[in-house]
Amino acid sequence: MTWLFWTSYGILWVVVLILGAGMIVMLREHADLLLGSHEGRSRLHGPPEGTTVPRLKGEEVRLAATTPGRPRVVLFMAVTCDPCWRRRPQISHFAADQAEALETVVCCSGPVERVREFAGELGPEVSVIADPTGDTSASWRVFLTPFAIGVDRYGVVRGKVANPAYDNLTLLSRVLVAGGGNESTRVE
Repeated sequence: MTWLFWTSYGILWVVVLILGAGMIVMLREHADLLLGSHEGRSRLHGPPEGTTVPRLKGEEVRLAATTPGRPRVVLFMAVTCDPCWRRRPQISHFAADQAEALETVVCCSGPVERVREFAGELGPEVSVIADPTGDTSASWRVFLTPFAIGVDRYGVVRGKVANPAYDNLTLLSRVLVAGGGNESTRVE
């Protein structure tokens, strides 16, 4: 065997080890997102569970009736996101079904005119805030749409859902309505 063989054989194993390590990292991140482990939900998108959320900023496109001290589900969406457009009927049904228990707020990234168009198919129970610059999404650490964050009546994150559908939002609302946190567990 020549030196060329052994050199190429060594390089091949270095490449295999690098690719293997990369696959392990990628699969770990993917599993955290899909399995929704507590560590994964807190580490990936959105503010960590148990922390107080920042204020929602942006242009108010439509405000539903609000009551101070109620839990809310904040959905982050974008006008450029096709799944977000398809989820609008489910969000409207969810907001109508849960209107007495919690508030539903959609923070939509994109130009205000397009956000108004986006809000057109959302029911009257849904508050819509336009985030034209994406600053609000960034301050909430949301870099994936659609994404839902459950906030209790104290403004503390109690749950998160990536790509939320009606059933996921209903489970999130149960956590919030059941008192998913009290003042003694509030983290500032």
